[in-house]
Amino acid sequence: MDTLRALSARLDEVSATLTVVSHTVTATDPAQAAFGADAPGRLGEIGRALHRQWTTATDDRAREARAAAGRLAAAAAAVREAADRYAEVDRAARRRLAGEP
Repeated sequence: MDTLRALSARLDEVSATLTVVSHTVTATDPAQAAFGADAPGRLGEIGRALHRQWTTATDDRAREARAAAGRLAAAAAAVREAADRYAEVDRAARRRLAGEP
């Protein structure tokens, strides 16, 4: 059971890390000017398009990280529940072997 509890704790840690990543991945997005979006003419159009593509990509990665964090948290909860149930079964078996009700 200790191994299962350690695994569930590690899954919780990874879930928390992914949650932080999902919030910070878009927080450091560079401004449009970094892509040359403020340039005149075609260069500015390309810069704005590149910035849109960058923003879309980082938003997508943030969403994926949040979803993965949720799945990992659910897995951690399931592993914890399994460990608890194994412990209950072990206690019941020990009581039966000791002749307790």
